[in-house]
Amino acid sequence: MRIRFSTITLLAMTIALGACGNNSQLYLLPDFPVEKQVRTAARTVEVGTLNLPSYAQDSEINLQNADGVLRPVRNGFWADDPERALTELLASGLDRAISADVAAEPLPATGFADVRVDVKIRRFVGIPGQSMQLSGQYFLTSPNGGSLQRIKRFNFSVPIASDSVNDYALAQSQAIKLLAGDIATSMGKVSSGQI
Repeated sequence: MRIRFSTITLLAMTIALGACGNNSQLYLLPDFPVEKQVRTAARTVEVGTLNLPSYAQDSEINLQNADGVLRPVRNGFWADDPERALTELLASGLDRAISADVAAEPLPATGFADVRVDVKIRRFVGIPGQSMQLSGQYFLTSPNGGSLQRIKRFNFSVPIASDSVNDYALAQSQAIKLLAGDIATSMGKVSSGQI
């Protein structure tokens, strides 16, 4: 009887301490407005899952210090898986920025999209109060067997207003907005003969 009482007491204490110790703060990436829409020959576009550096895949938020070292934010986590959240943010922004229907992979409809967008991010990090860097390259291809094969490098810098995680998240969103705008411009040059 004494062992049972101690086990129950220990279990209750563990649950109570666990509830008290969880001070995690979850952060969402804010959406961004699109100022203009670009016409494209494509009717449907599929955005592949973004290829992120390992430090950007972590659900724990890591900020770069002035010394160049990435350090986790105490109790700060992304509310969604970064790969999924950034892919959906790009697809949503691109959907508003071009005349085609855009969705993240896999497309729910049958068949292939007219154009597929794949993005390899080389660097996606920022120093709070300074700037956010987003660089890499993206690829536009035609899954239907068209001749479209476009590769373009990008390098964007966005100011981070303060050292708050909210401003860091806003800068990440603004960097994705610049990427969506650049892809939209490239999509405007795609001809029907290429897809």
